[in-house]
Amino acid sequence: MISTLKTIAISAFLLLSAMAVNANPVSKDSIIITFGEKTRLIIYGEDRQELEKLLKYDLNALLRDLEARLDTIEGDTKIYYDELDGRDYLKDKSDADKDKNYVRIGLRGIRIKDGDTEVNITSRGVDIKDGGERVKIGSVEKDSTEEDDDDDHVTRIRKVNRYSSPRKGFNVNVGLNAYGDNQPMGYNTSDYDLRPFGSRYISLGLVRSATIARGNSVGLHMDFGLNASWYNLMFDGSNTVEKTATGVAFVPLMDRDNRELELSKSKLTVPYINFSLMPTLSFPKSAISYISAGVYGGYRLGGYTKTKTAGTGEKDHVRTNYYLDDFRYGAAFELGIRNFPDLFVNYDFNTLFEDNRGPAVRMISFGIRL
Repeated sequence: MISTLKTIAISAFLLLSAMAVNANPVSKDSIIITFGEKTRLIIYGEDRQELEKLLKYDLNALLRDLEARLDTIEGDTKIYYDELDGRDYLKDKSDADKDKNYVRIGLRGIRIKDGDTEVNITSRGVDIKDGGERVKIGSVEKDSTEEDDDDDHVTRIRKVNRYSSPRKGFNVNVGLNAYGDNQPMGYNTSDYDLRPFGSRYISLGLVRSATIARGNSVGLHMDFGLNASWYNLMFDGSNTVEKTATGVAFVPLMDRDNRELELSKSKLTVPYINFSLMPTLSFPKSAISYISAGVYGGYRLGGYTKTKTAGTGEKDHVRTNYYLDDFRYGAAFELGIRNFPDLFVNYDFNTLFEDNRGPAVRMISFGIRL
């Protein structure tokens, strides 16, 4: 019985091999095994190395599996055809993945194997194992610093830098306010001193970028920004701001009995809508990711004071313009540090209050960009 099955299997192999050879007349390296006068087994491959791979397979296991399959066939079978995966009969199962085609997607990238061609796609570029031919795909090109491996015929491909400004996108700036220039103009500076860590600056906005020039190690971009920002000026002591007929005054808050109230919080909040123009140099391979410097201009959207009494915690808001300048404009600087929050500094050229309506103070803001 087994001998008959082997004869049938060999005949099937012979027939299929003959069909393949007729369909593809290209000459192959081959082995011909003769069984009797009418049965031949033809094994062919692309080259000798392919034929030598037969030594890795357990042909006895293949024939036993074929016998089991033939036992399920009813009636006489003159021609039997089935498709078997030869990798299932490898003596060393660890070699199965070496010959198997696959597509793998993981945290390190994408890996594709199709026959002798292997493609690895990562954030660093593309590695192609394809017999040593030069390959150029889209925005990647061969790295001149890499050499092909003569044994594996690996062509290494890296991305040509097509980076944009690191400032591009949604930005949040958080920092502190201080007086960059302080001319009292007849006021007592202690009346409007700021708490260093209570006077906070916040801005939320979008940045769009146009790339002017780029190279392997540096790029030049023009960034356009639109944001909303807030000055929160926390006064040191129990003074608050009042608007009088001639200007602002920094005075204590009084109760109904004309007694001075002790304040745990007294601040002036000034919101703006701003537009910025910032030329930016980006460095994709450096610890400094970018350097940006430019100008900005803004329009004031209102203003109010907020006080909170000590002890009772009673809060009060007063909304008025407090002779604040309607416009804001100045110079900005940003420094991007890789793997660390970016740093920013803004300096207003205009004074916070209108001329002769308050102290001639110019604001400076500094902090981190998220």
